[in-house]
Amino acid sequence: MAYTVKQLSKLSGVTIRTLHFYEEIALLKPAYYGSNKYRYYEELQLLQLQQILFFKELGFTLKQIQKVVGKSDFNQLAALYSHRKALEKEWEKIGLLLKTIDKTIKHVKGKKQMKDNEIFNGFNITLVKAKEGQSYSTAEKIVVQSVKNPTKNAEEVEKRGKAYYDNITKTAHALFKELVNCIEKGLDPSDDEVQKIIKRHHTFAEQTHSATKEVYKAMAQLYAEHPEFRKQLDPLHPHLATFMAEAMKVFADRKLS
Repeated sequence: MAYTVKQLSKLSGVTIRTLHFYEEIALLKPAYYGSNKYRYYEELQLLQLQQILFFKELGFTLKQIQKVVGKSDFNQLAALYSHRKALEKEWEKIGLLLKTIDKTIKHVKGKKQMKDNEIFNGFNITLVKAKEGQSYSTAEKIVVQSVKNPTKNAEEVEKRGKAYYDNITKTAHALFKELVNCIEKGLDPSDDEVQKIIKRHHTFAEQTHSATKEVYKAMAQLYAEHPEFRKQLDPLHPHLATFMAEAMKVFADRKLS
């Protein structure tokens, strides 16, 4: 069966704009063009898109994905086995974090005291560590150390619950969409319209971090380079992470001390 770009977008959850971008950078080309000039994708392209999404979930950048899938000796079956192994490890990490959350809830409620070394179980393998034993980058350290009152934040988790974090996600995505509109209008990261949005983002960041100039620039670096940040932003627009990082740096230099 052949799918138009609109149908493939609905089937996969990948935006039409992103599919067009993948074609532009020769990452995913249609099987053929119809007489109506529509793009059509067949099973091979669906499997290729699945590979791209697997690699994105595992934290690869688009440039890294291009290098891997573009190799003449790329083995799809071997890649699938590799993805399965990586996902098994990720599931193990999630299980450990769930245990930490449960223990923290009991601790905050006063039901069971946690040991100090249990408070951070799981985080050492889910934050920015590409390989076991790799140390954090300078930017990561700055951002982690800037978190305001971790104990109070844990209490907020229990007090406000899912609705609180759904609201945070909604607020962040609204800002991201506004920035996407700026990109599509061809605005520069230093443009006043962009900087007004970034000012609101900085205020948003200050709710949980001491967002000084140093910290906000470190955050900008993570938006541009960290796989977990790019995993959030790339589906919204392929250039959003880089654009936002540049805009944040401009704001930090202009407004923060």
